[in-house]
Amino acid sequence: MSLQSFSLNNLFGVKGKVVIVTGGGTGIGRAIATALTVNGAKETAKELNTAAQEAQSGGECIPVEGNVATKEGVVEVYEKVSKLTDKNDPVKLEKMLWSIEDVDFANMTVIHVSGPYLLAVKCIPLLQKSNDACVTNITSLASHFLNRACCEFAYAQSKAAETHLTQLMAAGLSPFNIRVNSIAPGIFKSQLTTGTTERDAPLWSVQQNQLKNIPKGHREGHWEEVAGAALMLISPAGGYTNGANIIIDGGWRLFTSAKDVQ
Repeated sequence: MSLQSFSLNNLFGVKGKVVIVTGGGTGIGRAIATALTVNGAKETAKELNTAAQEAQSGGECIPVEGNVATKEGVVEVYEKVSKLTDKNDPVKLEKMLWSIEDVDFANMTVIHVSGPYLLAVKCIPLLQKSNDACVTNITSLASHFLNRACCEFAYAQSKAAETHLTQLMAAGLSPFNIRVNSIAPGIFKSQLTTGTTERDAPLWSVQQNQLKNIPKGHREGHWEEVAGAALMLISPAGGYTNGANIIIDGGWRLFTSAKDVQ
């Protein structure tokens, strides 16, 4: 046992890793993309150039535009990312999973379920070549209880489906040494929750009222607190973590009842 193996750089280091972050231009995705590049990862942010420029520190951030809600869009993203590596040979498992028709996901929220599935499956050839390949899905605390004040049935069920999908993928891809985990954030400030648009204003008002139920400082989460969890899962520190769903909500769920979220 080497003492050096317990150093922060070795435990949480992601230098040289190639990471795809969907939604990397805003909110939680942007925070995770920044944390990865600052710590040396080569990251492809599927969003804006400004996010890539801000994240450039210690690693490399390459913006890639694409629509991961469709097979065509995922293929486009995959081809762009595969050019950044030399690990693009196909495998039988990827071909079999890729043959599933889009209609199988027609009744689910496309972005939250189809997107993570299709992108992960398409990237299996790249993932298999990694020493410690992993997929980290971003679900939501909404997948654990209904926030009736927001009437978020569609969102909550799609995130619950993504949480379960994480478990299925963890089991299905484990023979290929690919870890799959998820992070379920509580209230974090983003474009969706800041109420900057007329559509999102009611949600922001409701969430501000619910901060009183969060025992950790009665506040929103800080970007570093969700980015740190992602960094742990992707780095060697998370090498033995598979099929887990990490809830980052300041303890909100522990002190919230159905009446509290009306």
